Amino acid sequence: MTEFEEYQQTGMLGGYLPERAREAVTPDGRVTPAYRDTAVFERDGSREHVREMYIGGRMFRVRSVFDSAAKKTPTEAMLKIIDSDLEKETSSG
Repeated sequence: MTEFEEYQQTGMLGGYLPERAREAVTPDGRVTPAYRDTAVFERDGSREHVREMYIGGRMFRVRSVFDSAAKKTPTEAMLKIIDSDLEKETSSG
């Protein structure tokens, strides 16, 4: 799909397409996904991902900051929270 076709389909530029992710290697050798419209910066012990998304004719700037020394990736941390929530729902139901 071209970027124009993506825009026609989703109504936004910079859509989240996992198949278009590339690998970014951090200074400590960890691999993290990066998308074509995301700038990645290493600053003061943190990794910052910055992207701009155009949705419905409006521009949104999304900035995510991750601790470079973290033992878990952001995805691993989120999955742990989801699993914990699911366990609570199952045990209380």
